Amino acid sequence: MALSPAHPESSSLYLEFTPRAFAVAGPFITTVEMSHPASLPGPVSGERLTGGRVKGAVISAHLDWVRDHSSREETIELFAALPAEVRQQVSTVLPTAWYDFATLIALDRSILGCFGEHDIRFLEQIGAYSAQKNLSGIDHFFRRDSMHEFFRRVANLSRQFQDFGVVEYVEVATFTGMIRHRADPVYSPLHCASAMGFYRECVTLHGGTQVLAMEMECQCAGEASCTFAIDWR
Repeated sequence: MALSPAHPESSSLYLEFTPRAFAVAGPFITTVEMSHPASLPGPVSGERLTGGRVKGAVISAHLDWVRDHSSREETIELFAALPAEVRQQVSTVLPTAWYDFATLIALDRSILGCFGEHDIRFLEQIGAYSAQKNLSGIDHFFRRDSMHEFFRRVANLSRQFQDFGVVEYVEVATFTGMIRHRADPVYSPLHCASAMGFYRECVTLHGGTQVLAMEMECQCAGEASCTFAIDWR
């Protein structure tokens, strides 16, 4: 059964899904440079931002990316670009406290505008950095011989970072799996892009190579779940 990405403007990886594996039918691109970048300067159609919360550790990791990859002046410019209420919250963010999902998305939208030229794929870098920050310190919890067991642990761990929805992992083949987010009261294409980078980096942290990932279904498009297909060696 042929599948296309849920957000074709944000990916050039096109796959044929079979019971055994993914067959790559096009180049996989993660660079933030593109001929026709997706322009996301403000709230986009399909977003729902009210009704869920994320841990401050997620917001802190995204802020840490900014501090590690930009000058002091650029960091100040980012904070100045934030809405006043969001700026106040993220300026004193606590890793163990809960914050509205909308606060995270407002921050990511500003990061995207300041550093990513509104190319949504840029947020995959933020997601990967978040995986490094939030999972490396609890390596003993999720490290497993089987990549599939590892992702089951990661799915269970999601409740420590968000208080909404259901996250499930499905083993598809020896080197292929799917992570499904469903019943989410909140969602955004920006969050999906970050999640893509997060899951890809999870494989790398666990020792996987030649990692391919794509969102096959998306709640932002009115579908039943946000489903991320992952393939590795």
